[in-house]
Amino acid sequence: MFLFSPFTSLLLFFFSLFSLFFLSFFFFLFLFLFTFFLFLLFFFFFLFFFFFFFSFFFFFTFFFLLFFFFFLLFTSFSLFFSFLFFFFFFLFFYSFLFFFPSLFLFSFS
Repeated sequence: MFLFSPFTSLLLFFFSLFSLFFLSFFFFLFLFLFTFFLFLLFFFFFLFFFFFFFSFFFFFTFFFLLFFFFFLLFTSFSLFFSFLFFFFFFLFFYSFLFFFPSLFLFSFS
């Protein structure tokens, strides 16, 4: 009956909670760094390309890159919030799967 004790299910519940939290945190950190380095890559590539070949387009390129960077940043934020939605969904799911049934079983044992 150790598997169905409330203490064990509570430990399992909090372990899944913290693991999902750290996964979401590192996922967001990875997305943000990936967006930032992608912006730097595109920025230096277009800076080199347009400065040496089409110098009079440089001003428009800079605004295009800013727009592209904020678009990527918005995409990473939306992915992060969708991941947070799944995080709270799984939190709710884990609470029903582990914690509440064990309390129910413990009350009848």
